[in-house]
Amino acid sequence: MLDLSHIPNSQQDVQIFYSNGITNAWQTWNKPRKCNYVWIMCIGGGGGGQSGTVASGASSSNNTQGGGSGAVTRALYNSQQIPDRLFVQVGLGGSGGASTSTNTSNPGSSGTRSIVALQPVIAAQNQVAISGNVAAAGGVLNTTSAGETASTQATATFFTLSNFISTAGVSCTFTSIRPIANIAPLSSQITCQGAQGGGGVTSTPTATNGGSISATAYTPLIQGGLGTLSPSTNGGNGDNGVTVWKPFLSTGGGGGGNSDLGNGGRGGNGGIGSGGGGGGSCSSGQSGAGGRGGDGLVVIISF
Repeated sequence: MLDLSHIPNSQQDVQIFYSNGITNAWQTWNKPRKCNYVWIMCIGGGGGGQSGTVASGASSSNNTQGGGSGAVTRALYNSQQIPDRLFVQVGLGGSGGASTSTNTSNPGSSGTRSIVALQPVIAAQNQVAISGNVAAAGGVLNTTSAGETASTQATATFFTLSNFISTAGVSCTFTSIRPIANIAPLSSQITCQGAQGGGGVTSTPTATNGGSISATAYTPLIQGGLGTLSPSTNGGNGDNGVTVWKPFLSTGGGGGGNSDLGNGGRGGNGGIGSGGGGGGSCSSGQSGAGGRGGDGLVVIISF
């Protein structure tokens, strides 16, 4: 349709809701006049990456975990079936595990779900749309970080009135294999898990690069940090993930590289709904912090 004299098309209204960084904060959507249909997309927050470990020997050899990614749910309603005002809560990304100088590792926090509701209350019978059933998990040592599970009618009663589809987030699968394999985004979802960080230094020192997120036709390579055995040299930091708007997709953060006699590199932060990268480990010094999971997103289009 031609945009004559810059007069906006009153038949379509697009509202994008971002996280405001506050837990349990609600925003308001008001239905535009004369719309016939309302389309809602909810993306949940990604999980934060695990910090690196500080130890030497076989117990510290495993790679650290990136966070799982958020689920994506879309629902289409006849506008006559929903009220003139809805309440929106955008999920937060999980925080990355804090770096440490002790013989331990800190887990990443889980993300939170994105919700559109009739009232600012989290209850199944109140929800018009929700990103998923169980939020994306943060990275935990030696454990797969599960992506957010797909939403169902049981967690949003009013899905009964809509045509909806929900796709689960992607997990960061635990593995101790080195070198760390790159993650291929867009394999099953438009959000992406965070990459693993370089594991601890064993009795036979090995420099381990953090995992990377492979490039696509739409996104650049998200590079993992370089591992090092050089004295007083720190492991490299993982790159932050990116968000692309046309077509919409995001990537997780790269993993931090390990270090023998320096500090581990930090994991990169995830793009919208994607997981943070795992931090790099070291035999002494300071481990790398895990990357923060990307915040979620809610888009409501009426036409």
